Amino acid sequence: MRFTLVGAGAVGALWGLKLFEAGHQVHFVTRKEESQITLGFEHQKPQTFSANQPSLGEDSDCLVVCVKAFQVIDAISAVKSHLHPDTPVVLMHNGMGTANDVLQTLDTNPLVLATTSHGALKISPSVLRHTGLGETRLGGANVSGKQCDFLADVFSHALPSAKWEKDIQTALWRKLAVNCMINPMTALRQCQNGELLSDSLREQLNTLSEEIALVMQAEGLNVASGDVLQHALQVAKATAENHSSMNRDVHFKRRSEIDFITGYLISRAESHDIAVPENRALYQAIKNLELSYDHA
Repeated sequence: MRFTLVGAGAVGALWGLKLFEAGHQVHFVTRKEESQITLGFEHQKPQTFSANQPSLGEDSDCLVVCVKAFQVIDAISAVKSHLHPDTPVVLMHNGMGTANDVLQTLDTNPLVLATTSHGALKISPSVLRHTGLGETRLGGANVSGKQCDFLADVFSHALPSAKWEKDIQTALWRKLAVNCMINPMTALRQCQNGELLSDSLREQLNTLSEEIALVMQAEGLNVASGDVLQHALQVAKATAENHSSMNRDVHFKRRSEIDFITGYLISRAESHDIAVPENRALYQAIKNLELSYDHA
C-alpha cells in the first residue's frame, strides 16, 4: 500500500519505518519545507523518505495522522486539498476529543481511530529507539470507517499486534484512563513511569482511579475503579524506565496534550455532574506549568 504519515515524531517515525520494512511505500508530511527526510532505528542503516509532495499524498491509499491532539485539525486542513475523498484517515494520538471536529473537516473520508501502547523515542532528529513493545487497537468512527477492518491486518503485519475493535471507544477510554494517571503525575514529578509504583503514591492513584471509573461508568463502560488502578500500575511497571510524553513536553517546556487527556475526562465528568477534584488538581498544575514557560 501507499501510506502518507502526517508527523515524523516518535510515533510517526515508528510506524513509517515499520510499514516501510513490511514492503509498503511511505511518504511523510512534516511542518518543515523539506522534500526528503532521513529516518532509521538505532544501530541500523537509515532510510530516505519522500516528504511534503502533494502528488504522493493524492495517490495515498491511507493517511495516518501521528501529531499531537491539538495539532490534528491544522494538520488535516493542510493536506485536505491533496487527499482523495475515499482515502481512509487514521488518527493515532494520545487523548480524546478530536474525532468530531475531524468528521466535520473531512465529510466523506473513512475515519479510523487508533491507539497504541508501543513505546518510541527520538534520540536524534533522524534516529529512533523502539523503547517498548505493545499493541495497537483500531476501529471505525463513521460508517465508512467501520468498513476498514482490513487495516488491522496491515498494521499487525508491520508491527504486531494490531486488532480491530467494533467499539473503539472502550479501547480509547482504557488508554485515556492510564494517561490521566501516568502522564500528569510523571510530568509534575519529572520521573520515569516506574516511580509511580511507590507506596507513597498509592493513595493518590486510588483516588484518581475512583474518579476516572465513575466517569467511565457514566459513559457506559462496565469498569471498576480497581481495574482502572491495576491497568495503570501494569503499564507503569511494563514501561518503568520510560518517560511519558507529557513528562518530555514539560521537560522541554512544550505544550502538552493535557486538554485532550485530563481535560477531556473533566469535560465528560461535567456533562454527567460528577466531581473529579483530584484530576482537576493535576490538570490545573500542568496548565500552571505551561503558563509559566513564557515567563521562565
